[in-house]
Amino acid sequence: MKTGHYSISDIFSFQGLDQLVVPEIQRDYIWEADDVLDLLTSLIEGLRESEDVPYLGFIYAYSHKDSPYKFILIDGQQRMTTIFLLLLVCYRKLGKKLPRYLGKGDKIKLDYKVRQATHDFLRDLVESDIDYNENNKIEDQLWFHVEYKNDVTVQNIVKNYGTIRQWVDALSTEDLNRLLKMTEDEVGLSYFNVEDGRQGEELYIYMNSRGRQLEPNETLKAKFLSGIKKNEDKLVWGRKWEKWQDFFWKHRESFPDADHGFNEFLRRIQIINMCSLNKSSDEIVGFATGRNNIKLEIGLLPKTLDEIDEYFEAYKFLVESDSVKKFFLANNESVNYLITTPMTERRQVYYLRTLPTLALLARTKLRDDMSIKRFLRFFYNVARKMNVGKDISNQFPISIKLILEYTKKERSNYDVTDFENYQKGRTVLIDDEEIVKFYIYRTPPENILRSDVEKHFWAAEDHEIFRGEIEFLLSGSIEELSNEFSFDLFKKHLSSFNELFPINKSHKKEIIRTLLFYGSTWTLHTPYYYDNYKCDNWSDVIRGDSSRHLLRLIADMHGHSIAYLEEIFKKKIAEYFTENGITTVNTLKDQKGLFNQIKTLSAIDFYSDKKLWNGVYHIAEDDRYTFGDISFFVEDRLIYNIAKYVNDGLQGRVFPLMKNVLQDEVRLTQVLNTIIESK
Repeated sequence: MKTGHYSISDIFSFQGLDQLVVPEIQRDYIWEADDVLDLLTSLIEGLRESEDVPYLGFIYAYSHKDSPYKFILIDGQQRMTTIFLLLLVCYRKLGKKLPRYLGKGDKIKLDYKVRQATHDFLRDLVESDIDYNENNKIEDQLWFHVEYKNDVTVQNIVKNYGTIRQWVDALSTEDLNRLLKMTEDEVGLSYFNVEDGRQGEELYIYMNSRGRQLEPNETLKAKFLSGIKKNEDKLVWGRKWEKWQDFFWKHRESFPDADHGFNEFLRRIQIINMCSLNKSSDEIVGFATGRNNIKLEIGLLPKTLDEIDEYFEAYKFLVESDSVKKFFLANNESVNYLITTPMTERRQVYYLRTLPTLALLARTKLRDDMSIKRFLRFFYNVARKMNVGKDISNQFPISIKLILEYTKKERSNYDVTDFENYQKGRTVLIDDEEIVKFYIYRTPPENILRSDVEKHFWAAEDHEIFRGEIEFLLSGSIEELSNEFSFDLFKKHLSSFNELFPINKSHKKEIIRTLLFYGSTWTLHTPYYYDNYKCDNWSDVIRGDSSRHLLRLIADMHGHSIAYLEEIFKKKIAEYFTENGITTVNTLKDQKGLFNQIKTLSAIDFYSDKKLWNGVYHIAEDDRYTFGDISFFVEDRLIYNIAKYVNDGLQGRVFPLMKNVLQDEVRLTQVLNTIIESK
């Protein structure tokens, strides 16, 4: 029987095929009711939508060396058995005689050689004349032996025969006749003779009834199996491939079949192998993102099925690991993060987060949950760093090549801190911050567990402001006298930081006005014609020179709740007024420089109307227009605002906003007296 596209009746009635045999080495028939109903549903949908006749995919077989008309089934057992049972039920429900193509005597068309009992049962099921009524059960037949109850395949055939009967009973006689005809003559499948020397290339010309080209995993399977010389090995790998397909069927997400997940899995393996083959970053990224013409190709995949199996076992372990699931859930990802199909614009970040660890597990015997979590954590974390993100097209292949190089040497212990030895040439992935963390992980402070250090470091990395980079806290936790890292100081800093910047709540106004008295933390966002300072760009603050001002505030917050921030602010106002000799309204107005004037205005605002820091947190200065603004300071700066005044106009300008207090000498004096008394 030649490789080609056939109908069900073509297969079963083919003169050169006496039997399709499920050999001893194959597994049992294991389909559950849900699997059967999925297939039946696709058939009834095809019956009602004539242009969408179901396609059953590929079956793989080869002719028996001693019986050329007997074909050994490598893959397709579950589908073919279910279709075989459906035909039996349909003929019996309609009261029609079974056609010869379903079998006669010992030559039933679909035969099981898993066990003799399985063969005997299937022969008896076909040969017997079971009256079609709901009370006439297979288990009650005289030919049904007690030993059948211990046969997995027999028991599943019995259950699924009953499921099919119940489903068929809901159809009208007209629909049942149409269903039978469609199933026999229109439902198609692709048969591949694994002894065919064409290596599967010609399979691309076979299209299913809906015009869909064969799936890449189908053609790749054909190519791999064609390259295996021994039939016994073909059986082994055919069964193994079917096991892989079952896995992707169970984890198919919202897709109707296993193909999408299986193809994506093979894509991930090819990406890793392209890195191993030293393909250029452009080629690797182009394939990963679909931007070039490279497809899934047997020449770009690992050479042997043994290697693919190693990747599958590694992938299966990761997907099924409770520890890994918890890791991704803790990082606000889906519990099924590893089996999701990454969005096009996020693929490179996704692959950097997952493929290095997949490669690690495939190439080693590492299965320790904590060690795996540490590797996952490292790659997940560096993927969100700014420098990595800016160069993601180079860094994601580099991350995989790092693992390939790392796993060349067999080790008794695989530890992410070993990456320190691979820093050269990868300074973006393994930067100075990572080296510091590796050192602390390897040599944690006395009486401190590594896991406790990791817990706090990871919590800091996960903060939306840090986004994986905690050099700000690490460098701020070096004791001045000993010049050594203090874990206790780090924990205090982190606690204060979390108090100032809690998740889902903002204390921007309070932090901005307090930070004014520590030093400028503003960042300049400006067109050429005016200055516009953003006051709440915390990500820039922690990465810039002004981070020292925020660190001083954090230190002052040690051991206190957010309510203490107001006390710090009052204290800083009093200190500033004292140091600058501000004791009268005139000395208030004599403050020079934008920054000092905003500090003065913030102090006045705090003890009066509290309007200055409500809204968008910008301070802008423009000397082109006055808009008739009131004057206040001797050194008159024309415009201050708390929003981009080009958007907010007059409402955004500070002087009009604060005119009720700035133009009221009595109120100003009261505010000043309150500040002086607070000393």
